[in-house]
Amino acid sequence: MAETTLAKITRKGQMTIPQQLREAMKIKAGDYVSLRPLLGGVFVSKASVKAEVTAEEVLRHLVISIGKQAEAQGITEDKDLDAIVERIQEQVYQEHYGR
Repeated sequence: MAETTLAKITRKGQMTIPQQLREAMKIKAGDYVSLRPLLGGVFVSKASVKAEVTAEEVLRHLVISIGKQAEAQGITEDKDLDAIVERIQEQVYQEHYGR
């Protein structure tokens, strides 16, 4: 599931996570999700019993997700993935520190 999905925010600040994403993330009614600011956006993950998610857990989920998306796009060589990661790091650096 590498597609971007839009969700509309209600007047109360609520949004609905689309069914396809809920199923992929194994989120059901009554579950909690963790929201963490990340690079100008929000990283959403299913919350464990503890509400606090460590940076290591966030990174682990990102690495797994990136690997799956890369594989789906036919990127199988580590050097190709490394080049993409370096390009993204440079873009993020430029956005934050603009030189």
